[in-house]
Amino acid sequence: MDRLDVAIPFCKKAFSMMRYLSAIALFIVLAPIVLHAQHRDSLHYVVQMRNGDAFRGNLVGYTDSTLTIQTEFGIVTLRKSLVDAFQPIEGPVYRRRPNHFLMPSASPNGPGGFISNYELGFLYGGFGLGYGATITMGATVVPGLALSKQLYHVGAKFTVERGADYDIAVGAAYTFLTTDQPYAHIYGVGTLPIGSGRYSAMIFYRATGRDDAPIALQFYNYDTTRFIIHYNGSIGAALGFDAPAFGRDDISWVGEIWNNDITRPQNTVSMLGIRINNDHLSADFGLALFSAPFVVPLTSFTWRF
Repeated sequence: MDRLDVAIPFCKKAFSMMRYLSAIALFIVLAPIVLHAQHRDSLHYVVQMRNGDAFRGNLVGYTDSTLTIQTEFGIVTLRKSLVDAFQPIEGPVYRRRPNHFLMPSASPNGPGGFISNYELGFLYGGFGLGYGATITMGATVVPGLALSKQLYHVGAKFTVERGADYDIAVGAAYTFLTTDQPYAHIYGVGTLPIGSGRYSAMIFYRATGRDDAPIALQFYNYDTTRFIIHYNGSIGAALGFDAPAFGRDDISWVGEIWNNDITRPQNTVSMLGIRINNDHLSADFGLALFSAPFVVPLTSFTWRF
């Protein structure tokens, strides 16, 4: 038997195992985040120090010259002269995002809107109609590629139930891989706020679109690149989360697991990254493990208004 005949099945099994291990690793990361987030959520103030430092905490006692504060890392006693102010926490900024990385959450975007740039080549934006409906749209802007060969996307999401313990939304998305290859999806998603993080589960259905989509791309006057995208599943599922990282409110973990055909576990894609954000701007950096198999670096930049 040829060595190649043995090596190829072995490599496929190895990479399949890597995908499962990456999914397990994501949930291992998730567990301590949930526990820590629950503790952080019980701290209702940002303690601003006179030297510029800040941390979460609750005032639990005081004297004429000292303050006793419950923090994430235990109880501390500080001189009053070192503390500038206690600022109430109104809620994490990222909870007002309509998505985790790519995966939609059940949280509404409105009021307000956002503009994002994924991978420096996909412009994506949206706005909220009150606290119920969120409209999104996007397109690639790849230089040298004809407009008919760019990727386009439009979506609408309706948050049908909002509560302190969960949000539920339904939505639809229409995506053109090229103008010749449209795909329509409908989905339902639920989002749970646990501590200071959000955790979502989604089921989606491919309503229209070919199982095998031939794509032909030509950049400027170079040779045409041809390939086929195989999408054989109809029902898929996804999990996503974003939660504070390193004990900070301006740095978050963000992760997603996608499967476009729940009858084929090998069709799983996982992503894990980190987000740096303030009230209006955020930047995401992460890695995605695909089933081909290959690893792709991911970036996105978002401005909220």
